[in-house]
Amino acid sequence: MLLVIIVATALLLVTIVIHGGAVLLLYRVGLQPLSNATGMSALQRLNWSYFFVIGFVVAHLIEIMIWAFAYWLTGELKDMEEATYFSAITFATIGYGDITLSGKWRLASAMEGVNGILLFGWTTAFLFKVSGMLWFTKKPSGTYRAGDD
Repeated sequence: MLLVIIVATALLLVTIVIHGGAVLLLYRVGLQPLSNATGMSALQRLNWSYFFVIGFVVAHLIEIMIWAFAYWLTGELKDMEEATYFSAITFATIGYGDITLSGKWRLASAMEGVNGILLFGWTTAFLFKVSGMLWFTKKPSGTYRAGDD
């Protein structure tokens, strides 16, 4: 059990660092330049929204693949396709139950579920912030308005 906790904790930390890197990259590429979105059209705002969402989808897919690779390395799952499927439904906390790990590695899947909840929450918070910056701008009078279009 100690080995499983150590491995799962390491995976959790690696994916948190990767997610932090994605947040930092998306911040530098998008949020800093968008600090004043007043002059943007609705289409520009929507395109920036797509950019951030796609960026986080890519980050989550990488994180899922890291867990999948670890499951495959343990020999618990027969191939990478099955490991990726299992990891995706576990990370997203869907948990169909059609594929399960043995008693020894079950705890790892529980920790992946916790990891997924935390990282999806972090993504949601960031996207909420981005939406506010893109779609609700401050007028010179100090009041807020939705996009100009």
